[in-house]
Amino acid sequence: MKRIYILFLIFTVSINAQKLKFGDDIANEKITINSKIETLYKSKEKFNTSFKAKVKDVCQMKGCWIKLDIGNNNEVMVSFKDYAFFVPKDIKGKDVMVSGEAYTRTIPIEELKHYARDRGDSETIIESIKKPKEVYSLTAKGVILYD
Repeated sequence: MKRIYILFLIFTVSINAQKLKFGDDIANEKITINSKIETLYKSKEKFNTSFKAKVKDVCQMKGCWIKLDIGNNNEVMVSFKDYAFFVPKDIKGKDVMVSGEAYTRTIPIEELKHYARDRGDSETIIESIKKPKEVYSLTAKGVILYD
């Protein structure tokens, strides 16, 4: 009996080691497939959604934002609700699930430069930012990082 308990414990730990959770528990949220995400951004001002995607970029200062690749050369800029949590800075290329309020917004030049500094871009690249950019955004209430 003791062996069965130990094997169960090892199995449980190994399953949980494959996912890291940040913010609210979103494991049971209904996932929207990525091919529908762009349509939702184009048709609604704001909407709640959950989806899985690959991390394209991460704030290198403290993990306070991520950019996700949703396919078709589209990305979503994700910030974290009330800055209540951050993600590791070394997750570029990893898969995540996010859940929160999605919307389209225009990022002003100074904020774009701030994000470029967060990424560690050179001063030349930062100074080349000359116009605002419209982006798909999401304020996440939770993130699951898949190992």
